[in-house]
Amino acid sequence: MLKIIFEFRKGIFFIRLIGNLNNQNYEKEDLKLKRMILENKFKYVVINTNYLEQVDLDGLNYLLEIFYITKQNESNLIICDKNSIFKRLLNNNIPSIKDEIEVL
Repeated sequence: MLKIIFEFRKGIFFIRLIGNLNNQNYEKEDLKLKRMILENKFKYVVINTNYLEQVDLDGLNYLLEIFYITKQNESNLIICDKNSIFKRLLNNNIPSIKDEIEVL
């Protein structure tokens, strides 16, 4: 199960992912999230992955899709990744922080 919490604070759009990010559960929120990013033209989008328990290859591809959408939208994507797992997997292509507070 995946829970996604959206919050807009101080000009930053936060996306908190909680649970399992795999091909069985992100599709429900997929279009809603992409539409929100494209329509609102956020300057910064922060994805907090600190509460993910499991991520499969489809989940990684989903994060890359969000990266390309933010880039196309001239937004900056930052991944909150306390263990630096995504930073290593994604080859440092996406800026990474350990805690959301670092971005504020």
